[in-house]
Formats: sequence, structure tokens, C-alpha cells
Amino acid sequence: MIPSKSFLLPIALIIGLCGILIEARSRNESRCYQFTWLGPRWHNESVFMNATCRDATQLASGVPCQQPLVVSDDGTWPDVEYIWTHYADQATCVLADNDVCAQYTMFFNGRVDNSTYFCTRAVDSNNTAITNGCYEETHGSRSTRVCFCRSVPGTIPYYRTTAQMNTVKVVVKNVPDYGASRERNDLGYLTFDLKTDLSNLFNWNVKQLFLYLTAEYVTPNNELNQVVLWDKIILRGENALLDFKNMNTKYYFWDDGNGLKGHNNVTLSLSWNIIPNAGLLPNIPAIGQHSFKFPVDYTQTRV
Repeated sequence: MIPSKSFLLPIALIIGLCGILIEARSRNESRCYQFTWLGPRWHNESVFMNATCRDATQLASGVPCQQPLVVSDDGTWPDVEYIWTHYADQATCVLADNDVCAQYTMFFNGRVDNSTYFCTRAVDSNNTAITNGCYEETHGSRSTRVCFCRSVPGTIPYYRTTAQMNTVKVVVKNVPDYGASRERNDLGYLTFDLKTDLSNLFNWNVKQLFLYLTAEYVTPNNELNQVVLWDKIILRGENALLDFKNMNTKYYFWDDGNGLKGHNNVTLSLSWNIIPNAGLLPNIPAIGQHSFKFPVDYTQTRV
């Protein structure tokens, strides 16, 4: 039995969520996690030492299950960094060419039931290879969500999931920047939609998430411009399923010149810092971005 926060089922350990990339064992090798997390009904007081995939999860035919079987000490999502540090060889698979990391999660009445991680090859209905993204299906009280991503040689484990973003209203003005030189600079205004489920980023060692929405673009004055437009803190135990519509930004979108008017390639991206009880503070980008353009004319109306 593994001490502290994870437990073996006969060779079982604890791990976290889809999109987690694993540090390569060699410079040219990529890996994904490979295991089945039994879900919140199982914890360190459960009778599980002789459990099989079918006994433990009661999975239907065709639903994936991978050894080792994994539980956490209190039934919460597991701590992936702890597992990578101590048991990476037992719960990973080598990612072959054209394969992806996959997470197959089952829900019952909207609550997670179990989740399986593995290496696989995935195609859509047009026989086109899937490299990232999530897909959901619901049948009555049961639903499934399958997420895919690619791992990269040399990367370290981290917590990643998808985010859907969209701009609703986009305008630009040219006004004096009294916080700087008082010269007239471009000031962008936008409202946005944001949808993401960050629930499975939390485990016993994740105290909170610090989210921030960033706009990136290139101008003649600067090879890279990055502006934080919005942020939010989510504590463990709070609602981590976000579905915002027509949200205002929290911070001004200033350019240090006249680089916004008519700009046709500004990219929105969501990122977060993992704030642990102990350990590193990784900075994680979401899977998914949104590109938009500013109008070619300044607006004269009040916004």
C-alpha cells in the first residue's frame, strides 16, 4: 500500500485529469497517464484490494478501464504531481505517433462516477484525426465526456482542460491616456462569453485557482503585446463550472499607440495558476483559444 495520499489496489495509485502531460522518460519519448480512477465512492476505507475493472466500476461493455485502479484517501480527484513523482512508471503509457492522451469520464445525475486515462488513436465522423478537444453524450441520467490532447517530450505534469471563448461586442476608441503620457492611444472595448469546467482540477493539494483572460496581438511597435482583461479566483469547494454570457472585461484594453483599429488577429486565451497547499505554482494554458478583429473605424458612441 502506498502511504499518505494514495493507495494501491493491487497496483493502484492516484492521479488527476485529462490534458495532463507527462515528462518524457527520454528526450524523444512522450507519455500519457494510464489508469482508472474509481471515483468519489471509493476511498482509503473501501474494501478494494481484490477488485477488478468490472467489480470496481461496473462498467458496461465497450467502456474503457485500465490497470492500475486508483483511489484517493478521501474520494476527491487525485494529486497527479505526487503520482508522477513516486509512481510514474506504473501508471503511464508511451504515446505512439498519431496517438493522443485520452480521458473517458462517466457521470450519473450530473456527478462524476469514474474516469479512465489511456493512450489511443481517435478520429471523428469524417475519419479526421482528433488531436485535442472534448466531446459529451447524454443518455437519461448517465452521461460521458471524452477529452483528448497530445503530450510533448520534455514537458512536466500539469492540469489542463478545454475552454470555449467568444467575443460578443467589439469596438475601439482613440482617447487620451491620462495614466501615461496623455497622448491619444487606442482603447478597446469588448464583451465575451466563456464556458469551461474546472472541477476536476481540484484535489486535496489544490487550494484555489487563479484564472486570467489574456489578449495577445502583434503590432509594428511590438512583436508581442499581452493584456490581461479579466481574472477570477475559485476556491476549493466553490462552483468551478463556468458559463458566462456577454461578460464585461475587468481591466482596460489599452494599446501603447494606435495598434488596435483595424487589427484583424487578436487572440483571447484563458490560463490559470494552481495554488497548492504545498509545492510548485504551475501556470497552465487552457486548451482552446478565440481570435477576433477590431473594426476599421473608431466608435464615437459611449460604451
